[in-house]
Amino acid sequence: MPFALALMVSTVVLLAPQLAAACAVCFTGRADETRVAFLATAGFLTALPILLVGTLVWWLCRRARQIREEDESRSPAIG
Repeated sequence: MPFALALMVSTVVLLAPQLAAACAVCFTGRADETRVAFLATAGFLTALPILLVGTLVWWLCRRARQIREEDESRSPAIG
């Protein structure tokens, strides 16, 4: 009995993606609008982390420059 149950469960698991049409690219990616939407989303999701990291680096550099300028204006010139 446990073998039959395991066989039934594994069969359902293997067929579930086909029953649900789970692969959006395989089943709905044939229309031009859908393909463009997938490409635009992929481009956006690729660029987003790069933009976030770039913005963080830019902000840190700007802040470090501000702190350095404040320190230079406070300390008296030597020499």
